[in-house]
Amino acid sequence: MNKYCMPLIFIIMNIVLVNAQTSNVDNYLKDLKTYGQDPIDFVNNALSKNDLIVFDDALHSAYEPFVFYNQLISSKSLSGKINFIFLEAINTTAQPAIDRFLNSKTKDSTILIKAFQDDYSGMGWRYQTYLDLFSKVWEHNQVVPDFLKIKVIAVNPPIYWEAIHTWKDYELFQNTLKSRDYFMYLEILNNMDGFTSGKKGIFLTNTRHAYKNIRNSKGKLYWNTTTFFDQWNPGKVYSIRIHNVTLSIDSVKDTAKRKSTDGLSEMVYNWIKMDNGDWDSAFALNDNKPVAVPFKNTKFGSTTYVGNHMLNVAPKTRMYDAYDALIFLAPMTNLHFSAEFNYIYTPEFKPELERRLRLLKGNDFEEFLRKNNATTFEEYFKNGFEYVPITKNNLLNE
Repeated sequence: MNKYCMPLIFIIMNIVLVNAQTSNVDNYLKDLKTYGQDPIDFVNNALSKNDLIVFDDALHSAYEPFVFYNQLISSKSLSGKINFIFLEAINTTAQPAIDRFLNSKTKDSTILIKAFQDDYSGMGWRYQTYLDLFSKVWEHNQVVPDFLKIKVIAVNPPIYWEAIHTWKDYELFQNTLKSRDYFMYLEILNNMDGFTSGKKGIFLTNTRHAYKNIRNSKGKLYWNTTTFFDQWNPGKVYSIRIHNVTLSIDSVKDTAKRKSTDGLSEMVYNWIKMDNGDWDSAFALNDNKPVAVPFKNTKFGSTTYVGNHMLNVAPKTRMYDAYDALIFLAPMTNLHFSAEFNYIYTPEFKPELERRLRLLKGNDFEEFLRKNNATTFEEYFKNGFEYVPITKNNLLNE
């Protein structure tokens, strides 16, 4: 072969690759120009055609989605159109506290302390974004008539820490979560009177619970919360992914360690940009303006599915099988994690927190303290729960 051939072939292949990638980004950009809408207008239109909008925030700790949710609550165009806000991350046992808070004459966040203390991890749900959401709804409800007030409904299955005394007890609780998605489906459906009342709602959740129609390699459905709606209440629900880093799973660990309720402790995974970053390149060419785009009949929707079920998924599964639409709020470099409050770590909660940690960590309790730069629980409790301000989302760099 001529000595000049190999370098020439290499150059030609690179040109072809660059052109293909450019064409891919151009197709995404074309979708944004053709179908893109202002996110609030998009949600308004979606609510006019559907009774429930499901939002996948990508990360429970994400900050920007909750800024957007609060904008929806304040939007004049959506006034009276959101009757319910359903929360996946908060347990049904918190409902009396939520109701007391929203009906109180003063905005007293101490009412919610127990609700935040009793999460599945046992450590407490600390995200400031959730407290801000409750606060925004309280403010909204103060200035509107009763028929326009928003109800916040916790739909996560209950956990009763008072009844959990051993690791076996906790495992039994975890076993009940196999029906978690069906439980949340029924909680939402019942509160909305089976979609017969004309009322509208939004469901704030995380990743797989928002999936519509993802199937395994044998064609069987993964029954996630939104899947129940998609199959049994067609045309009533619309699922929207809020753009962020995407969970990409490499494998499942072969380990006998104690399992977490989110399942990530059993997985080898990383965080990626969709389609090798081409989605984000298109958003950048669109001046990184907040935009909503449908998945139906678009390049975005035809992108190969990436997510929780990707290790066993039907061939040619696309993002449109998971969601109906995408909302872009900010570029990856401008995304953040929620601040974390510490007001729930009261002296009264201290012995209960130690009990939970000893139960959950077992023989690894002392190692857990060392990893948190403490030699005693007293030291850990004193230094481990400081207020954490909003921080940059650096998951792509980890």
